[in-house]
Amino acid sequence: MKKKLTGMELFKQGEQVFAPCVYDCMSAMAAEKSGFPCMMLSGGAIAYSMDGQPDMALATVDEVIRIVESITNCTNIPLLVDFDDGYGESPAVVYRNVKRLIRAGAAGFTLDDSTGFRGFERHEYYAANPDEVNPATVTPSYKTIPRERWLAKIKAAVAACEGTGCVCIARTEAGPSYGMDEAIARCVLAKKLGAPMTTVCGGMNDLEMGKRVAEKDLGWKMWPDVIVVNGKPTVELDDILGLDFNLVTMHVFEKAALCGMFKYGLKDLAEKNVVYSTEHAVSYNLF
Repeated sequence: MKKKLTGMELFKQGEQVFAPCVYDCMSAMAAEKSGFPCMMLSGGAIAYSMDGQPDMALATVDEVIRIVESITNCTNIPLLVDFDDGYGESPAVVYRNVKRLIRAGAAGFTLDDSTGFRGFERHEYYAANPDEVNPATVTPSYKTIPRERWLAKIKAAVAACEGTGCVCIARTEAGPSYGMDEAIARCVLAKKLGAPMTTVCGGMNDLEMGKRVAEKDLGWKMWPDVIVVNGKPTVELDDILGLDFNLVTMHVFEKAALCGMFKYGLKDLAEKNVVYSTEHAVSYNLF
């Protein structure tokens, strides 16, 4: 297996990284074989894959690290990780957990300012408002921890990354509850503490909002998922590259896998044989 790029080596190349979200070894291998230069381990995809539930912060740090180890042992491209709130309230615990994550092979990770109840709050909101399920048109209010507590975690995570090439992506979700000015301010302060990349989740869905963020949050930024409305993406990658959004993620393999399994299963069940799935199989040489 060839030597993987570290997160810092990847982003210092200066090219925009378009990365799919993955959740296990098969999806990670598909990402690599598709030609993507990088991939992101999605907390939401893990929740559905492992528990059959929405992203409600059910996974433990041990479970996440075990998945990271499995993926990094079978692939050659860098893996970034949705590391939620660092799986601890204390900066010391976050430091230890980040060290474990780096030893497992992560090239980078997001560390957010959510509470341990974040997922439950989102789930309950959407359950009570079934007509408002499009993330491009609604940003439900949910809680984040105070600015100072999150920045203490960021400082600890940056210290844990020192000398490793692992990239700490400071992720804030303060926008929906406290406004974009607070979210931007948190990103600026996180960069001052040494976080090389930031991302604003919630409220940043179009180019104008991206420009607003980029005006004060200088340097590397992650655009959290491409969103499509009425058959068109809300932003073009070239446009946001000029604003230093050099990492863009997307969710595609979860849908592709589920749709494929439904299609094969329904067809084979109807015909009571495996002719369809056999004749339409992808070459095993891919793996």
